[in-house]
Amino acid sequence: MAKRGRKKPRLKVRRARPEDRGAILELSKHIWGGDDYLPLVWDHWLEDEEGVLLTVLHKGRPVGMSKVTLLAPGEVWLEGLRLHPDLQGQGLSSQINRVSYREAQKLNPKTIRYSTGAGNEASRRLAEHRGFWQVGRALWLWGAAKRQRPAGRVAELSDVDRVYRFALESLSLASTSGLFATGWRFRSLTRSLVKELVEKGRVLIITRRGSLKAAAMWDEAHVDKDICLGFVDGSEAHIRALAGDILATAEAAGQPDASAMLPHGPAEIVRDAGFDLEPPGRCVVYEEGARGFPDEGEGFEEHMQRVVRRSGSDVADAIVEKLVESSPRAVLPENVRDFVHRTMVPDSTRRLYNAIGPVEDLLRSFELRNAFRAAIDALVEHMGLSEEHLTTGTASVSFAYGGEQVAAFRVYRETFHLRLGPGAGPWYDPSDPPALTSIEPVASTKDRRSGRFAEVKLAYTKGDDRDALVALVADMAAAFEAHVRSS
Repeated sequence: MAKRGRKKPRLKVRRARPEDRGAILELSKHIWGGDDYLPLVWDHWLEDEEGVLLTVLHKGRPVGMSKVTLLAPGEVWLEGLRLHPDLQGQGLSSQINRVSYREAQKLNPKTIRYSTGAGNEASRRLAEHRGFWQVGRALWLWGAAKRQRPAGRVAELSDVDRVYRFALESLSLASTSGLFATGWRFRSLTRSLVKELVEKGRVLIITRRGSLKAAAMWDEAHVDKDICLGFVDGSEAHIRALAGDILATAEAAGQPDASAMLPHGPAEIVRDAGFDLEPPGRCVVYEEGARGFPDEGEGFEEHMQRVVRRSGSDVADAIVEKLVESSPRAVLPENVRDFVHRTMVPDSTRRLYNAIGPVEDLLRSFELRNAFRAAIDALVEHMGLSEEHLTTGTASVSFAYGGEQVAAFRVYRETFHLRLGPGAGPWYDPSDPPALTSIEPVASTKDRRSGRFAEVKLAYTKGDDRDALVALVADMAAAFEAHVRSS
């Protein structure tokens, strides 16, 4: 008799109450070896009227928590997800995450983000399952406070615009998708934020002959108010100098150390300049949805899978060339190519052509089989369609995308019939017909404004122009891409 799987505990998530404090802080003693920062922030989080603090209950007992924070208008930050060690590893975080996400939606967000450690597999899987995508990676560094002669100066209000422009044009800010770090929180670096930091005396700059050469911006971390360097850029020498200025700022403030959260490159320079107290922590920042990609009709992941399939050969060639060049031992390029297709770039034609093989074999003529295969190749090459979009019958093959038919083949011994569309929208121009014996637009799919048709059908027989058939499929593919972009 097969064993039944253990039923997952049901958790209840509600708004936190003052009486939850004792149980939650007791829980925090068992997290990160007792170094959890929750005791430092619980009271502040509970009093936060713009966000919400949540308590997780199991059988009426507090066993975890989660915090939803409004960092700026429209910028919601998820943090503080905790669960008792006895309940971890059972996939329960998703229950907490659902309620946190629901609370986040009440704050009218333009974006929802959170960060996690690069090695936190559970948290990263949760992000990927929830539709979050990476927007940055950073290193968390610490340096001992020290005295030194200032290399830069504190920026003034008259410097705000040029500091903001300098940051927008910097590779450092581009590496974090325009986000400024304060500890493990990241928010958009806007002009208003730059002005706010300047007003607080938290922007340091180096100028030469009136030209801005380097800038560093810091803020107080929300946990223990330590100085955190969240942006720095300029030449390597200037970055090192400003890193020293930050450590001197910590010294002047009576703090034993300062932290930094920076992308690779600047982080490595800053580390060499004195932020080397601890091995760097590795942070990954996630944002809901793919930035700049409207989630309508075609999701980002599906879109990128199609792009990889369309350009798979070129992508594979580039990876193969780099791997052969980098290998310390002589390797055969074709072996490397096989490795790439097995592990990195999918061989999109492998399962597809295996699936259509029995239908293709029904065609008696080698010429017809070539034309049939050429039309399939065009769908793969120009549209990135694969076996995921394929449905096969005893004598039929059809491709659908987003619930709409793109192409449908019906195979006979001496001919095959093909219907293209309507999944590409109006695209066929009857005033410029291809050199094919049989072709007919479907009248019910005519677009009155353009005079074009969204669907066309034809019968391809021996002697027809194969190149004209491929060109017809390519025309529909071009219209399909325009249709996807506009949807």
